[in-house]
Amino acid sequence: MKKFRAAVIGCGVISKNHISALLANPDTELVCVCDIDPDRAHAVAEKAGCRAYTDYAEMIEKEELDAVHICLPHYLHSKAAIYAMEHGLWALTEKPMDAFLPAAKEMARVSEKTGMRLGVIFQNRYNPGSVFARELIQSGRAGRVLSLNGTVCWHRDEAYYSQRWRADYETAGGGVLINQAIHTLDLIRWLSGSEVSFVRASAFHHGETTATVEDTAEGVIKFTSGATGLFWFTINDSVDRNVTVSVKCENCDIELVRDAARATFRDGTVLESGSDNRPSVSAKSCYGNSHDIQIAEFYSDPTGELVAQGVAEALKTQELLADIFDCAAKTNPAIPNMR
Repeated sequence: MKKFRAAVIGCGVISKNHISALLANPDTELVCVCDIDPDRAHAVAEKAGCRAYTDYAEMIEKEELDAVHICLPHYLHSKAAIYAMEHGLWALTEKPMDAFLPAAKEMARVSEKTGMRLGVIFQNRYNPGSVFARELIQSGRAGRVLSLNGTVCWHRDEAYYSQRWRADYETAGGGVLINQAIHTLDLIRWLSGSEVSFVRASAFHHGETTATVEDTAEGVIKFTSGATGLFWFTINDSVDRNVTVSVKCENCDIELVRDAARATFRDGTVLESGSDNRPSVSAKSCYGNSHDIQIAEFYSDPTGELVAQGVAEALKTQELLADIFDCAAKTNPAIPNMR
Protein backbone atom coordinates (compact mmCIF):
# COMPACT_ATOMS: atom_id res chain seq x y z
CA MET A 1 0.00 0.00 0.00
CA LYS A 2 1.26 3.49 -0.88
CA LYS A 3 2.42 5.55 2.05
CA PHE A 4 1.26 9.13 2.57
CA ARG A 5 4.18 11.46 1.92
CA ALA A 6 4.14 14.17 4.58
CA ALA A 7 6.09 17.25 5.60
CA VAL A 8 6.21 19.29 8.81
CA ILE A 9 6.21 23.08 8.57
CA GLY A 10 7.74 24.68 11.66
CA CYS A 11 10.40 22.91 13.73
CA GLY A 12 9.63 24.25 17.20
CA VAL A 13 8.89 22.22 20.33
CA ILE A 14 5.50 20.83 19.24
CA SER A 15 6.90 19.54 15.94
CA LYS A 16 8.53 16.70 17.89
CA ASN A 17 5.11 15.17 18.47
CA HIS A 18 4.26 15.28 14.76
CA ILE A 19 7.64 13.99 13.61
CA SER A 20 7.57 11.13 16.10
CA ALA A 21 4.03 10.16 15.06
CA LEU A 22 4.87 10.25 11.34
CA LEU A 23 8.01 8.17 11.79
CA ALA A 24 6.15 5.57 13.86
CA ASN A 25 3.12 5.27 11.57
CA PRO A 26 3.47 2.51 8.94
CA ASP A 27 1.10 4.45 6.65
CA THR A 28 3.19 7.65 6.51
CA GLU A 29 6.60 8.73 5.29
CA LEU A 30 8.23 11.91 6.61
CA VAL A 31 9.75 13.39 3.46
CA CYS A 32 10.94 16.77 4.70
CA VAL A 33 10.69 19.51 7.30
CA CYS A 34 10.66 23.28 6.92
CA ASP A 35 11.67 26.17 9.16
CA ILE A 36 12.79 29.75 8.44
CA ASP A 37 15.81 29.11 10.68
CA PRO A 38 18.11 27.05 8.41
CA ASP A 39 20.20 25.69 11.28
CA ARG A 40 17.13 24.42 13.10
CA ALA A 41 15.61 22.99 9.92
CA HIS A 42 18.77 21.07 9.04
CA ALA A 43 19.31 19.84 12.60
CA VAL A 44 15.78 18.47 12.82
CA ALA A 45 15.97 16.98 9.31
CA GLU A 46 19.25 15.24 10.06
CA LYS A 47 17.84 13.70 13.23
CA ALA A 48 14.65 12.60 11.45
CA GLY A 49 16.42 11.33 8.35
CA CYS A 50 14.68 13.60 5.86
CA ARG A 51 15.29 16.73 3.78
CA ALA A 52 15.22 20.33 5.02
CA TYR A 53 13.72 23.51 3.55
CA THR A 54 13.40 27.12 4.68
CA ASP A 55 10.48 28.04 2.38
CA TYR A 56 7.34 25.90 2.40
CA ALA A 57 6.21 27.15 -1.01
CA GLU A 58 9.48 25.92 -2.51
CA MET A 59 9.13 22.66 -0.61
CA ILE A 60 5.61 22.07 -1.90
CA GLU A 61 6.73 22.85 -5.44
CA LYS A 62 9.74 20.53 -5.40
CA GLU A 63 8.46 17.58 -3.38
CA GLU A 64 5.67 15.16 -4.25
CA LEU A 65 3.72 15.49 -1.03
CA ASP A 66 0.31 14.31 0.10
CA ALA A 67 0.02 16.32 3.32
CA VAL A 68 1.63 18.98 5.46
CA HIS A 69 1.61 19.32 9.24
CA ILE A 70 1.54 22.94 10.40
CA CYS A 71 3.40 23.75 13.61
CA LEU A 72 3.74 27.51 13.11
CA PRO A 73 2.72 30.55 15.19
CA HIS A 74 -1.06 30.91 15.31
CA TYR A 75 -1.35 33.80 12.87
CA LEU A 76 0.38 31.74 10.16
CA HIS A 77 -1.82 28.63 10.41
CA SER A 78 -4.45 29.71 7.90
CA LYS A 79 -1.95 31.07 5.39
CA ALA A 80 0.05 27.82 5.27
CA ALA A 81 -3.02 25.56 5.36
CA ILE A 82 -4.79 27.43 2.57
CA TYR A 83 -1.66 27.47 0.41
CA ALA A 84 -1.24 23.72 0.87
CA MET A 85 -4.89 22.89 0.16
CA GLU A 86 -4.93 25.09 -2.93
CA HIS A 87 -1.92 23.11 -4.17
CA GLY A 88 -3.68 19.78 -3.74
CA LEU A 89 -2.43 18.74 -0.29
CA TRP A 90 -4.13 17.76 2.94
CA ALA A 91 -3.34 19.98 5.92
CA LEU A 92 -3.19 19.11 9.61
CA THR A 93 -2.62 22.11 11.85
CA GLU A 94 -1.89 22.53 15.51
CA LYS A 95 -4.57 24.24 17.56
CA PRO A 96 -6.01 26.84 17.24
CA MET A 97 -7.16 26.96 13.64
CA ASP A 98 -5.81 30.53 13.53
CA ALA A 99 -5.44 33.61 15.73
CA PHE A 100 -8.75 35.06 14.50
CA LEU A 101 -12.13 33.55 13.68
CA PRO A 102 -12.50 34.88 10.09
CA ALA A 103 -9.24 33.20 9.07
CA ALA A 104 -10.43 29.94 10.62
CA LYS A 105 -13.68 30.14 8.66
CA GLU A 106 -11.73 30.77 5.46
CA MET A 107 -9.67 27.63 6.09
CA ALA A 108 -12.87 25.61 6.35
CA ARG A 109 -14.25 27.21 3.19
CA VAL A 110 -11.10 26.39 1.20
CA SER A 111 -11.13 22.81 2.47
CA GLU A 112 -14.71 22.38 1.25
CA LYS A 113 -13.99 24.11 -2.06
CA THR A 114 -10.83 22.12 -2.87
CA GLY A 115 -11.93 18.81 -1.38
CA MET A 116 -8.67 18.66 0.59
CA ARG A 117 -8.79 17.24 4.09
CA LEU A 118 -8.20 19.73 6.91
CA GLY A 119 -7.52 18.52 10.44
CA VAL A 120 -6.99 20.44 13.68
CA ILE A 121 -5.06 18.98 16.59
CA PHE A 122 -7.07 18.59 19.78
CA GLN A 123 -5.16 15.59 21.07
CA ASN A 124 -6.61 15.68 24.59
CA ARG A 125 -9.89 14.32 23.18
CA TYR A 126 -7.97 11.10 22.56
CA ASN A 127 -6.61 10.70 26.09
CA PRO A 128 -7.96 7.60 27.89
CA GLY A 129 -9.86 9.70 30.42
CA SER A 130 -11.52 11.87 27.79
CA VAL A 131 -12.63 8.87 25.74
CA PHE A 132 -13.91 7.14 28.90
CA ALA A 133 -15.92 10.21 29.99
CA ARG A 134 -17.38 10.84 26.54
CA GLU A 135 -18.47 7.22 26.08
CA LEU A 136 -19.96 7.06 29.58
CA ILE A 137 -22.02 10.19 28.94
CA GLN A 138 -23.10 9.14 25.46
CA SER A 139 -24.15 5.68 26.69
CA GLY A 140 -26.73 7.30 28.97
CA ARG A 141 -25.38 5.53 32.06
CA ALA A 142 -24.12 8.80 33.57
CA GLY A 143 -27.50 10.46 33.10
CA ARG A 144 -27.97 14.06 32.07
CA VAL A 145 -24.96 16.37 32.29
CA LEU A 146 -25.71 19.04 34.90
CA SER A 147 -22.49 21.02 35.15
CA LEU A 148 -18.87 21.00 34.05
CA ASN A 149 -15.84 22.90 35.25
CA GLY A 150 -12.24 23.11 34.19
CA THR A 151 -9.06 24.51 35.71
CA VAL A 152 -5.64 25.20 34.27
CA CYS A 153 -3.04 26.49 36.69
CA TRP A 154 0.35 26.66 34.98
CA HIS A 155 3.55 28.68 34.87
CA ARG A 156 4.78 30.89 32.03
CA ASP A 157 7.45 33.51 32.62
CA GLU A 158 9.23 36.16 30.56
CA ALA A 159 11.40 33.52 28.88
CA TYR A 160 8.25 31.97 27.38
CA TYR A 161 7.52 35.27 25.65
CA SER A 162 11.00 35.50 24.17
CA GLN A 163 9.19 34.27 21.06
CA ARG A 164 7.39 37.57 20.78
CA TRP A 165 4.53 36.30 18.64
CA ARG A 166 3.17 34.71 21.83
CA ALA A 167 2.99 38.06 23.60
CA ASP A 168 0.60 39.99 21.34
CA TYR A 169 -3.04 39.54 20.32
CA GLU A 170 -2.35 40.23 16.64
CA THR A 171 -0.03 37.24 16.31
CA ALA A 172 -1.13 34.86 19.07
CA GLY A 173 -4.85 35.64 19.14
CA GLY A 174 -4.75 35.60 22.94
CA GLY A 175 -2.82 34.28 25.89
CA VAL A 176 -3.84 31.62 28.37
CA LEU A 177 -7.21 31.12 26.66
CA ILE A 178 -5.92 30.25 23.19
CA ASN A 179 -2.48 28.90 24.07
CA GLN A 180 -2.76 26.84 27.24
CA ALA A 181 -6.46 26.42 28.08
CA ILE A 182 -8.02 25.90 24.65
CA HIS A 183 -7.88 22.13 25.16
CA THR A 184 -9.78 22.41 28.44
CA LEU A 185 -12.43 24.66 26.88
CA ASP A 186 -12.73 22.19 24.02
CA LEU A 187 -13.25 19.28 26.43
CA ILE A 188 -15.89 21.17 28.43
CA ARG A 189 -17.79 21.96 25.24
CA TRP A 190 -17.34 18.43 23.82
CA LEU A 191 -18.36 16.61 27.00
CA SER A 192 -21.44 18.80 27.45
CA GLY A 193 -22.95 17.14 24.38
CA SER A 194 -24.80 20.32 23.43
CA GLU A 195 -24.31 23.76 21.93
CA VAL A 196 -23.23 26.99 23.62
CA SER A 197 -26.12 29.38 24.30
CA PHE A 198 -24.64 31.98 26.66
CA VAL A 199 -21.18 33.16 27.77
CA ARG A 200 -20.01 35.57 30.45
CA ALA A 201 -16.28 35.93 31.08
CA SER A 202 -13.40 38.19 32.04
CA ALA A 203 -9.72 38.05 31.13
CA PHE A 204 -6.80 40.16 32.29
CA HIS A 205 -3.02 40.30 32.43
CA HIS A 206 -2.09 40.08 36.11
CA GLY A 207 1.51 38.86 36.00
CA GLU A 208 4.85 40.63 35.72
CA THR A 209 5.72 39.68 32.14
CA THR A 210 5.88 42.22 29.33
CA ALA A 211 3.20 40.38 27.32
CA THR A 212 -0.01 42.22 26.49
CA VAL A 213 -2.18 39.09 26.19
CA GLU A 214 -4.31 37.82 29.07
CA ASP A 215 -2.68 35.45 31.55
CA THR A 216 -5.79 34.82 33.69
CA ALA A 217 -9.40 34.16 32.66
CA GLU A 218 -12.62 32.99 34.28
CA GLY A 219 -16.17 32.60 33.15
CA VAL A 220 -19.52 30.88 32.83
CA ILE A 221 -20.85 28.99 29.81
CA LYS A 222 -24.48 27.96 29.49
CA PHE A 223 -25.39 25.15 27.11
CA THR A 224 -28.63 24.50 25.24
CA SER A 225 -29.13 21.35 27.31
CA GLY A 226 -29.33 23.48 30.46
CA ALA A 227 -25.89 22.44 31.69
CA THR A 228 -23.52 25.04 33.11
CA GLY A 229 -19.79 25.22 32.40
CA LEU A 230 -17.37 27.05 34.67
CA PHE A 231 -13.69 27.75 34.05
CA TRP A 232 -10.70 29.35 35.72
CA PHE A 233 -7.34 29.54 33.99
CA THR A 234 -4.04 31.16 34.92
CA ILE A 235 -0.37 30.90 33.99
CA ASN A 236 0.82 32.79 37.07
CA ASP A 237 1.59 29.74 39.19
CA SER A 238 5.20 28.79 39.92
CA VAL A 239 4.68 25.26 38.50
CA ASP A 240 2.47 23.42 36.00
CA ARG A 241 -0.26 21.75 38.04
CA ASN A 242 -2.44 18.98 36.67
CA VAL A 243 -5.29 20.13 34.45
CA THR A 244 -8.66 19.10 35.87
CA VAL A 245 -12.10 18.76 34.30
CA SER A 246 -15.07 17.79 36.47
CA VAL A 247 -18.45 16.71 35.13
CA LYS A 248 -21.45 16.39 37.44
CA CYS A 249 -24.15 14.17 35.97
CA GLU A 250 -27.48 12.92 37.30
CA ASN A 251 -26.08 9.48 38.17
CA CYS A 252 -22.38 10.09 38.81
CA ASP A 253 -19.52 12.55 39.14
CA ILE A 254 -16.69 12.25 36.61
CA GLU A 255 -13.25 13.64 37.42
CA LEU A 256 -10.58 13.98 34.73
CA VAL A 257 -7.03 14.59 35.95
CA ARG A 258 -4.18 14.65 33.44
CA ASP A 259 -5.04 11.86 30.99
CA ALA A 260 -7.14 9.61 33.27
CA ALA A 261 -10.70 9.73 34.63
CA ARG A 262 -12.76 8.31 37.49
CA ALA A 263 -16.56 8.09 37.68
CA THR A 264 -18.18 7.79 41.11
CA PHE A 265 -21.83 6.72 40.98
CA ARG A 266 -24.45 7.59 43.55
CA ASP A 267 -24.59 3.95 44.72
CA GLY A 268 -20.85 3.96 45.45
CA THR A 269 -19.76 2.17 42.27
CA VAL A 270 -16.47 3.50 40.91
CA LEU A 271 -15.25 3.13 37.33
CA GLU A 272 -11.83 4.23 36.12
CA SER A 273 -10.36 4.78 32.68
CA GLY A 274 -6.76 3.91 33.36
CA SER A 275 -3.92 6.05 32.08
CA ASP A 276 -1.64 6.15 29.07
CA ASN A 277 1.71 5.07 30.47
CA ARG A 278 3.72 5.35 27.27
CA PRO A 279 6.80 7.61 27.39
CA SER A 280 5.78 11.13 26.40
CA VAL A 281 7.37 12.88 23.44
CA SER A 282 6.27 16.23 24.88
CA ALA A 283 8.50 18.25 27.15
CA LYS A 284 5.72 18.37 29.76
CA SER A 285 3.62 15.39 30.86
CA CYS A 286 0.60 17.64 31.58
CA TYR A 287 0.06 18.10 27.83
CA GLY A 288 -1.34 14.62 27.26
CA ASN A 289 0.22 12.00 25.05
CA SER A 290 -2.23 11.43 22.22
CA HIS A 291 -0.86 13.29 19.21
CA ASP A 292 0.08 9.99 17.56
CA ILE A 293 -3.47 8.64 17.96
CA GLN A 294 -5.07 11.66 16.32
CA ILE A 295 -2.43 11.83 13.58
CA ALA A 296 -2.92 8.15 12.75
CA GLU A 297 -6.68 8.75 12.59
CA PHE A 298 -6.17 11.71 10.25
CA TYR A 299 -4.63 9.38 7.70
CA SER A 300 -6.77 6.29 8.30
CA ASP A 301 -10.26 7.83 8.49
CA PRO A 302 -11.83 7.21 5.06
CA THR A 303 -14.22 10.17 5.34
CA GLY A 304 -12.13 12.77 7.17
CA GLU A 305 -15.24 13.64 9.18
CA LEU A 306 -14.74 11.88 12.49
CA VAL A 307 -16.35 14.09 15.11
CA ALA A 308 -13.28 14.15 17.33
CA GLN A 309 -11.24 16.13 14.84
CA GLY A 310 -13.69 17.44 12.26
CA VAL A 311 -13.32 21.01 11.06
CA ALA A 312 -16.87 21.81 12.21
CA GLU A 313 -15.87 20.83 15.76
CA ALA A 314 -12.71 22.93 15.68
CA LEU A 315 -14.72 25.91 14.43
CA LYS A 316 -17.16 25.55 17.33
CA THR A 317 -14.31 25.81 19.80
CA GLN A 318 -12.90 28.82 17.94
CA GLU A 319 -16.38 30.39 18.07
CA LEU A 320 -16.49 29.78 21.83
CA LEU A 321 -13.14 31.53 22.19
CA ALA A 322 -14.45 34.50 20.21
CA ASP A 323 -17.55 34.63 22.45
CA ILE A 324 -15.36 34.64 25.57
CA PHE A 325 -13.15 37.40 24.19
CA ASP A 326 -16.24 39.44 23.20
CA CYS A 327 -17.37 39.39 26.83
CA ALA A 328 -13.92 39.95 28.28
CA ALA A 329 -13.31 42.96 26.02
CA LYS A 330 -16.10 44.85 27.80
CA THR A 331 -13.86 45.18 30.85
CA ASN A 332 -10.45 44.81 29.21
CA PRO A 333 -9.89 47.27 26.34
CA ALA A 334 -6.61 45.56 25.38
CA ILE A 335 -8.58 42.69 23.83
CA PRO A 336 -9.29 43.26 20.09
CA ASN A 337 -12.27 42.09 18.09
CA MET A 338 -11.62 38.42 17.28
CA ARG A 339 -14.39 38.37 14.68
